[in-house]
Amino acid sequence: MPAKSQSQFGIMGMARAYKAGKLKESDIPKGVLNKVKQIAESMTDEQLSEFTSTKTKRLPKHVGKGPRRRIRKVRSA
Repeated sequence: MPAKSQSQFGIMGMARAYKAGKLKESDIPKGVLNKVKQIAESMTDEQLSEFTSTKTKRLPKHVGKGPRRRIRKVRSA
């Protein structure tokens, strides 16, 4: 499964490096440390490498919440 945004790509890259022992806990920003640990424990090396093999050139920086956000706007209008 390819990454859907540059931020997802970055988190997956950190999780992959952390799992391989190339990245220490002290090198990971505190705001994402727990998420990186959780991802590293729950995903296989193969899954992480699929996410990190995505080309980032055309990926957006972040992806929004999706259809839920649009539905709420319509209801409130």
